[in-house]
Amino acid sequence: MLLACAAYAHSPMNRFWGEVPVDMTLAGDVLIVKPLIVPEDVKLTIEAGTVVRFEKSKDGGNGIVVKGDLVAVGGAGKAIRFIPKDAQAGRWRGIEFMPSSKGRLENCVLEKSTAGVTGQLGKVTRKDITVK
Repeated sequence: MLLACAAYAHSPMNRFWGEVPVDMTLAGDVLIVKPLIVPEDVKLTIEAGTVVRFEKSKDGGNGIVVKGDLVAVGGAGKAIRFIPKDAQAGRWRGIEFMPSSKGRLENCVLEKSTAGVTGQLGKVTRKDITVK
């Protein structure tokens, strides 16, 4: 289920930042403007084939912080791509899992990330992750 972007994306153009208020699914081409935080008891699902772009930040700290649950499962020929917004955006931080988090990352490509996937990875399933 794809939730209405206007209700949860803070803008009508698939732009996201701040704390995710409820369980949510991202699909298509989305832009993370500032760090996106998945709080405890909230699940963020990213559909296969989704392109998650990261806006440039002054400190290079733009990324995803997971305290709840992140499920990003790409399919055959439909990898989930985490990339900078454009060539001028530079590097983005990465995906950080906090102690309370859990997740599943499969068939994902992280391009130009300074940290990749980090943090408390004990409850995170990772399969076919490419970091470029």
